[in-house]
Amino acid sequence: MVRKKSKRSRRLLSYAITAWLTLPAYSAYADDGTQGGSSVSTADIHVEVDAAQEEAKYESQQKTIITKEDIEKKQAKSVEEIIFSETGVSRTVDAMGRVGVSIRGAEPRHTLILVDGQPVMGDFAKYYGAADEVMRLGTENVERIEIIQGAASAKYGSDAIGGVVNIITKKADNEPKISFNAEGRKTENDSDLPYQNIFLRADTGTMGKAQLGLYGSKRDIMPVYGSEERIKTGFASYVTDFEDNSLRYYGDAANIGLIGSYKANKNNSFNFRMERYTEDLNRYVKRTDSIMEPQQHYSRKSGRNSYNVGWEGRNKDTDWNIEVNYARHMEDDLTLTSNYGRSSYTGKNMLNYIDNVDHAQMNLEATFNTQLNDKHLLTYNFGYAHESGSGSRLKSAPKTYLRKIDPWDYDKSLLVVQQNAPEFGLKKGTIASFIHAHKLDPDPERGLRWDVDYELYNYDRSNPNSYKPSFTNEDYLRYSNNGDPTINFTQILNNMTPEARARYDAFNDKIKQENAGHLALLPNPAWHGLVYYFDPNHYNYTLNGKLFAEVQNSLANQVIIGEATINKYHLVVGDTWMLNNDTIFSPILRLDHSSLFGTNVTANFGITHNIGGNPKRRFKANIGTSYAEPGMGELYYNWEMYGGSPVDQDRARLGWYWTGNPNLKPEKSVNFDLGYEAETKNTSMRVNLFHNTIRNYMTTYYTGYNIDFHPNVTGAEKIGYPPDMLYSFKNIGKAQITGLELEVKHKLGKRWSTKLGYTFLHAINKSDPNMPRKLLDKPQHKLDIGIDYEDVKSGFRASLWGDYYIHMLDSNSVTGNANYMKMDTDLNGGYIFANQYAKPGAQRYQTKTFGIWNLMLQKKLGDDAMVYLGIDNLFNHRDDDRATQERVYRLGVNLKFGPDSNTRPKPPLTEEEKAERAAQNAAAEKDFFAQTNNTFAKGSPDEIFARPFNTQKLKGIDLIGDYQFEWDSHGGADRPPIKMTEDSFVGSAEKNMLDRKEHGFAQRLRFGFDARVRDNLNITALAEASGKSGVSTRTDIPQSKGLNHLRISNFDITYHNKNTDISLGRLQERMGVTGYWFGKTYDGIRATWTNAHTQLRLGYGTFKQSTGINDSAYTHATHQVFYRPPTIAEFVGLQSNLLSHSLTGTEAVVENANDKMNFYQQLIAAKQRGASIEEQMSILKRMYDIAVGAYGKGLLKKDNLFDDDEYLQMATPNINYQYIDSNGLLQTDTFMSFDLMVWAGAHPEDAKTFYMSMANYPKALEGNGFAGLQQWWNDNKAKVQELIRKIAESNHSGATNIQMTSSDSDICNSLFNDNFVVDSYDDPISSTYNFPKMINDTFVALAKRLSWTEYSSPLPRDVLGKYTGLIIKVEGTVLESDRIPPIEKAFFLQAKHAITPNLGVSLWYLGSTGNAPYRAAHANGRRNDVYDYSHLASVVGFGAKWKMGSNATVSFDYGQNRTSFARHMNGHTIYSHRPGTSQFDIQGHAMGGTPHFWTLRLDIGKSDMAVKGSWNAFADYKYFEHGSFFGGNGTGYLPDRYLDGIRSFSLGFGYVPIENLLVEMFYTFDAKGIGTRDTIYGSEKFSLGNYTGVRLTYNF
Repeated sequence: MVRKKSKRSRRLLSYAITAWLTLPAYSAYADDGTQGGSSVSTADIHVEVDAAQEEAKYESQQKTIITKEDIEKKQAKSVEEIIFSETGVSRTVDAMGRVGVSIRGAEPRHTLILVDGQPVMGDFAKYYGAADEVMRLGTENVERIEIIQGAASAKYGSDAIGGVVNIITKKADNEPKISFNAEGRKTENDSDLPYQNIFLRADTGTMGKAQLGLYGSKRDIMPVYGSEERIKTGFASYVTDFEDNSLRYYGDAANIGLIGSYKANKNNSFNFRMERYTEDLNRYVKRTDSIMEPQQHYSRKSGRNSYNVGWEGRNKDTDWNIEVNYARHMEDDLTLTSNYGRSSYTGKNMLNYIDNVDHAQMNLEATFNTQLNDKHLLTYNFGYAHESGSGSRLKSAPKTYLRKIDPWDYDKSLLVVQQNAPEFGLKKGTIASFIHAHKLDPDPERGLRWDVDYELYNYDRSNPNSYKPSFTNEDYLRYSNNGDPTINFTQILNNMTPEARARYDAFNDKIKQENAGHLALLPNPAWHGLVYYFDPNHYNYTLNGKLFAEVQNSLANQVIIGEATINKYHLVVGDTWMLNNDTIFSPILRLDHSSLFGTNVTANFGITHNIGGNPKRRFKANIGTSYAEPGMGELYYNWEMYGGSPVDQDRARLGWYWTGNPNLKPEKSVNFDLGYEAETKNTSMRVNLFHNTIRNYMTTYYTGYNIDFHPNVTGAEKIGYPPDMLYSFKNIGKAQITGLELEVKHKLGKRWSTKLGYTFLHAINKSDPNMPRKLLDKPQHKLDIGIDYEDVKSGFRASLWGDYYIHMLDSNSVTGNANYMKMDTDLNGGYIFANQYAKPGAQRYQTKTFGIWNLMLQKKLGDDAMVYLGIDNLFNHRDDDRATQERVYRLGVNLKFGPDSNTRPKPPLTEEEKAERAAQNAAAEKDFFAQTNNTFAKGSPDEIFARPFNTQKLKGIDLIGDYQFEWDSHGGADRPPIKMTEDSFVGSAEKNMLDRKEHGFAQRLRFGFDARVRDNLNITALAEASGKSGVSTRTDIPQSKGLNHLRISNFDITYHNKNTDISLGRLQERMGVTGYWFGKTYDGIRATWTNAHTQLRLGYGTFKQSTGINDSAYTHATHQVFYRPPTIAEFVGLQSNLLSHSLTGTEAVVENANDKMNFYQQLIAAKQRGASIEEQMSILKRMYDIAVGAYGKGLLKKDNLFDDDEYLQMATPNINYQYIDSNGLLQTDTFMSFDLMVWAGAHPEDAKTFYMSMANYPKALEGNGFAGLQQWWNDNKAKVQELIRKIAESNHSGATNIQMTSSDSDICNSLFNDNFVVDSYDDPISSTYNFPKMINDTFVALAKRLSWTEYSSPLPRDVLGKYTGLIIKVEGTVLESDRIPPIEKAFFLQAKHAITPNLGVSLWYLGSTGNAPYRAAHANGRRNDVYDYSHLASVVGFGAKWKMGSNATVSFDYGQNRTSFARHMNGHTIYSHRPGTSQFDIQGHAMGGTPHFWTLRLDIGKSDMAVKGSWNAFADYKYFEHGSFFGGNGTGYLPDRYLDGIRSFSLGFGYVPIENLLVEMFYTFDAKGIGTRDTIYGSEKFSLGNYTGVRLTYNF
């Protein structure tokens, strides 16, 4: 009995021990290992998950395990898609659409999210929780997710008041295998599957004592578009093609990771993990249709690197785990506004805000478990963490500094004022940037205060000698009518009240005193103070040593960067105490010390008891304390979350500005919970009762103050610059959360299973009188329902699940909370602005009840494949407040393959096969000398040209060949076209500037022979027909699907003599180990000497067939004479007003203009020479034809901007008519213009009777116009007759039988004469000459409508150039694409040495000779600097290859191009530029340093086209500086454009589903330019879109 008790005690104690392994220091990778065999099934992964579920039963705290199988049932691609179906877990959404996790009614910030035991690293603030992290975290590399419910700070530290989500990823497997998942998604309105999710993972299996795993994914984060229409304001914008309102960020996310382990001995092992994550997201918001409200574009680009190294060990009584972790999150946020929607017009954006986050944490954790005796397991843990943060959000941090920025670095399509408009205060060249380093000082009352006195007057409130003006700029504006230049100084003084005059006189004396040495001679000595404000730059009057607003102007286009650090230490001691045979008591004590918050102690006491000695009936109880420290954001925030924006013509929404509170205290809580769990064969259930009291509860609040960054804007335009409301954080008291959880899972036979989860919450606000008593976003009831069906035999599985939120106050559905600025006019014609605020406590939140259902159908196709179809949000529930995604359809496939061709078990071999295999193995020992390096699949024609001379080959001819089908996609940015300005033009750089998204298909057919002519002579040839011209790497996107390009791809004559091979022809050559720098063919000769360990390769020839890059992503500015199309002003011949678009009378003359522009000048010239009406009309007809050809036949029609067609308002003719009066007598009368004017006053519907639509009657411009006029009369004669009838009946009571007596001919002649012949004096287009009304009005209408096209762009119009030609001669900047010339002739030397059978090194050199001079021209002022280079390449490189086992290889290459040409290409253009302006003066080209390149590649597996089921996978990183690379890369999957000056990550895999068929897929992401390239507006850092390639190759 004692022995049994001891065994049972140890078993219970062991469960408790493993429960402690969830401490943060635990290396919580999951082991997805199989135990042998060539197939992979879900059964292989159950062992550890089952163990984790058993462990959870004996933890006193409730722990839910989401297994890999659970994730697969729902095909969840992110944590967000799986976690909210768990009992007690709720989804929250903040005002920006960011999703958080609430556990047991606690706030999202009270949920600690871990990955492998380490906190995720995101934004600075914790208030909204780890916002959007559940969206970022993918699940396809996750083994399980553990949810610890209830206060857990004693074990996990700060932030675990509500609970913990620990995402445990897979370890490297002990069997070689590969997994590939692909999914497409669409909504109702999508035509195909535009959103894709791709996942790849490959494992090497055990290699001696080591294992490696490689994984990567690409996810399209779908947009969540608003379901509600924009609010109609009655002041709609004429622009309608805005982006749809997105409730959340959406875009691309990608990651790549490497994991590994090394088992040193049975007691010690080491693990590591490294990962790179990137995302590029956007969000668009425009709430109303108002022309006053611009569309807001939020952009977020971020990257995250994380690293982990751990040591697990044990001795007799103690085991330990020691880890070092480092994570760094870098994010750049950008806010642009635009009134032009999807317009392709360049120069449409306003830069409103830039923001950056640089958040890093390093921590050291050590956990030890010591077995004291059979009753006690002592666990102790200590750790150190160093958190650092910097960025523009932390302006109130302890350390700050200013950083200058150039707005053009953030957007190249900024709005630029193209012409001076002094009446609107606009100056040519001004750009729309609102970036400003405002001096914002902490204020004990309001939290933050803008020190406007410092910015305007250089006033230092801490300096007693500094002077604050008694007469301020606000006073000056008040008495000068906002600086009206028509009001003179004497009037301003007279406008002042006596009190204001007294203050002004004191101010005037101060100005005179400080500027006594250079006072201007003014007529009145009382004017000096006014001069200070009126024109500071002219008179140079200073106050406190600075001109008026000099400081403020200096802070434009600067940002304040804050820096902060937090150091933390902790010590944890816990005991797992076996009280008796059925009871475990778990006390935990934790001490935390923070450099900001001092020391905090938390504790937890838990008990687990088997009821009645039955381990399937358990009672659990816990009492514990927790706490949550404020984050850097809550302490040091100082940033504008969003700016105010106009809503309609008299109302604007106030902005939101955050300020931190450095006096915040940590939140603290006390938590109690009781639980009961039970299981039977088919049923499991649990019930939990909990209560959590949180003190120092943190909330946000409006401080009651605003910040107005535009105080001097006081006119009607103020509606466009509303102030920001100032929000901060504070501790308010306490909140209490009491709740109940009930969960039941039941199996209904072999195929059906169900789950029901219920959560009841009573979450109460105990302190804040301005908020509802019930806490927000906490459903009073939550139901989680799931039904699963699985037929193992057929492989069919179906899942239906739904989540109901019942009686929840929605924090985003506020009514009575309108925060607006309203504008009214005063009695004097001025403007009055008043802010309308939400009244404290008056907010009304909607109580919501809703449910969302999802369906997933899956079918297994054997053990290795599965296809599925799913529908998310089955019943299409929509709620914009909750950022609910509309119904989504999903189609996907999951593939898993076991050991690759190198490790797959082989069938018994015959003696002949054994001999052949031995020869192959002997040749494989020299694999390092081969040119493949896994780039080519085994058995492909490419491999034939890459391998050494095969001495075992028999005489004869083998036919070789293959057919390849490929699809390539470039995910560009689709930038607005930057064609040209008045003095600049985009030449060959257009492709780079547009960066269009593209994809294309291509095919390739190759056929040839491999002939052994003699024992020592081999001839091999291969011809190809392809849709690509030249070598495949020259083309990024195929432009042809045919086989229309023919070439000899390879021709190799090799003579072999002992250790020497001499080759001649078009030879395959791969430089270095990877062959990335060059891996194509050259025409020439090569000698190769090889012994057992060393190979030397010497060659000479021409490389021009394979090298040269004509589509480099780099650009440079040149100075050239070029010809451009006209602007609208040049086309018309007259300038128009910037805002009203009326013609100004100022001519825009084009020298040597043809007859397709300068139409005003053509008409004037025709008038001067007495040209006929026909000739004048022909000029106008030519103008009309070009205009409608460029902008469509609807140019003069009614549209969103214009309420009606453009009409010729013809002069009313006199028309005679007769009628029978009331006495029966025949009478006559004449209809005249006065009759129509009187009649139309009461009958406006008839006012347009004699209006001719210019768009409907273009024939009126042909000949003399009479034919068109007759057509109009025939169409409108009945309408005119009806008008005359009505007027006659009105004028002559009782009139009947009314008929026109004027003939049609007379009427048409009168209309023609008055409108087409006789000059009109109404609104003439010329002050010198008058034209007929038809010519005058049509010209004005065309000019007006054209001025509004392309959003009133004053830039040259490319669309007009198609008709006018490019004839306007300009000397200026032309943007050209860089061109890397081909290497015409070169020699090379490669030396390779195998240090061991698994390690080799390479050293090589390539030098160009005899190249024709390469000439490069770069702009320098108004000329070009010309550079000539004849020596292009002097490249030295070295590399290494390490074969880690039979299944994994690491390769590395490094090199430099040491020529002047290379340093030239690696240079940059020198610009003289003042930030904030559009002026970029080019001052030549600066040479760069010696460009270098390097690449690192990991290969797992090997695709063998002769072995069905074989596979390979790889990951690489490439870094090639501009000028180091010439094209002809040997990656096997990328175009040269993606290596020239680019750094990037790539993932790829290949699979042989049937013999001789290879399926490959490649994905390249995070492709960024290493250097900068030129644009029309200076240089830019740039990136290339993600590049995807899919290929099917069949050998024959």
